[in-house]
Amino acid sequence: MPTPSEKIVIYGHQASRASRPYWLLREYGMTLGEDFLEVDTGGPVTGFNEVRDTPEFLALNPYRQIPVMVHGDVVLYESQAICQYIAELLGGPMSAQNLGEKARISMYGLSSIANFEPNFLPMVFGRGGEEGRARYTENLVPLLGALNEELQGREYLIGEGKGRFTVADVMMGSVVGQYGRAVKFDFGPWPSVHDWVQLATRRPAFYPPRDMKVKPDTK
Repeated sequence: MPTPSEKIVIYGHQASRASRPYWLLREYGMTLGEDFLEVDTGGPVTGFNEVRDTPEFLALNPYRQIPVMVHGDVVLYESQAICQYIAELLGGPMSAQNLGEKARISMYGLSSIANFEPNFLPMVFGRGGEEGRARYTENLVPLLGALNEELQGREYLIGEGKGRFTVADVMMGSVVGQYGRAVKFDFGPWPSVHDWVQLATRRPAFYPPRDMKVKPDTK
């Protein structure tokens, strides 16, 4: 079984879903190059390079998608699974403290990609123009209403009282918060969601270091 001292390798760069495990690793105080490694693949925003077409990459993920994580003999794809693995590996208050929390963390990870990403991500790419944005916003109204209800009287998703910042906030925040900020989404009608987005996306670790690439290496 790999140990925390072994370097985690992430295939994928900052302008992709790999931003989720990168954010979490920074929350743990880990530094690119010293504690974890990036293999640049490019991404859907800035364009891919040739890495995903290599036999080495396809052996890790035959679906040809990023991110992919390698840690010792553990290989994972899907950003939410990678984030949950990292949290379990490194532990502390950002990870689940009991079985119920572990299940709820998984629940929020699934909800972020099943409910919110299909409506936020198309807006990032401008799909459907203004009509598309209106349609996706309409789809989000009941979803954000439900999330707003869950966050009432709380700062974060997991834990007693006001909660504590965990991997669940990274997974959900990377969709609702990160994409929402990218498209200048108005969270005003959902004040609890608005406050949570502000808390999550203003954390220092949310922002990649200046020397972390957001454009791929190309030949």
